[in-house]
Amino acid sequence: GNAPNLKPWFLSYFNPVTVMNKTLSNVPMAALQGRAPGLKVEGSLDEVAGYATNIRVRGAATIKDADPLYIVNGAVMTASDFAKLNPNSIKSTNVLKGEQATSIYGARAANGAIVVTLKDGLEDYVSVTDNELNVTFDIDLPYDVPSNGKEQTATLKNYAVKALYKYYAVPKLDKDAYLIADVPEWEQMNLLPGEANIIFEGTYVGKSFIDPASTSDTLSLTLGRDKRVVIKKDKLVDFSSVKFLGSNKVQKFTYELTVKNNKKDTVRMTLKDQYPLSTNKEIEIELLDDGGATVSPEIGLLSWQLRLAPGEVKKVQFSYSVKFPKDKMVALN
Repeated sequence: GNAPNLKPWFLSYFNPVTVMNKTLSNVPMAALQGRAPGLKVEGSLDEVAGYATNIRVRGAATIKDADPLYIVNGAVMTASDFAKLNPNSIKSTNVLKGEQATSIYGARAANGAIVVTLKDGLEDYVSVTDNELNVTFDIDLPYDVPSNGKEQTATLKNYAVKALYKYYAVPKLDKDAYLIADVPEWEQMNLLPGEANIIFEGTYVGKSFIDPASTSDTLSLTLGRDKRVVIKKDKLVDFSSVKFLGSNKVQKFTYELTVKNNKKDTVRMTLKDQYPLSTNKEIEIELLDDGGATVSPEIGLLSWQLRLAPGEVKKVQFSYSVKFPKDKMVALN
């Protein structure tokens, strides 16, 4: 549920053949395990080309470099999601191999299974210490925890804090607008890093993540998407062009961002986009029109602060050009 965050966009040359090979190597071969008997992958992973050196359909074999099956609290989890788990939240881990894994989870566990149980009860998470660098929370009221196996919540502390509400959008990554709450002086709350449930106006809107390891004086919390603020990004073909100057190719890009407020209230919005940066002296990039944005040239970030009345529509445009040798290929999208 977190609002998207732009990272610097660096341009460089690329080989389309290598890109295609890497794309083909990302095909989920492990998903065929047990469904395509005789699939055999030989050789090792080519770190340069990014694909297996030999793939054959003959005989029966396991697939090398395939991930095991991850089972967390009885549910299947992807390897990428499993990597995001906080190690401190894991209560126990059990590794199953070979027939032991397939007998329980079937052919999808042909490469083994890792069964993880997460911490659940209050006693798993709360500890009382007197260390100088630790903050101690005492539970104000005793809790009766029924033995029904269901998740229980224990409130350690309630905070009522002031927040500045605003809308935030990055149409390059997400076409929705997010409502953000900026909390000043958040250091006084002694927050811990972790996942947070967001309940806004009495309604559960999703999950966020609180990261107190920040140097910012303001803590930003995502409160969810608001479909009543509509955002659109269009490439203006009439103002974009491709030219050849000697041995170089020059491409001009012009984009228009449109924001409409369908709410009954006035909204404040931070609108962000970006232009690329060069990693090669032969690739020259020029920001031709910033559209009135605040520009951060070191990271190629454009930021607009908008105020929209009910029903109001605002448009901003920006354009940039990229010059590079015409016999080279550059990933411009």
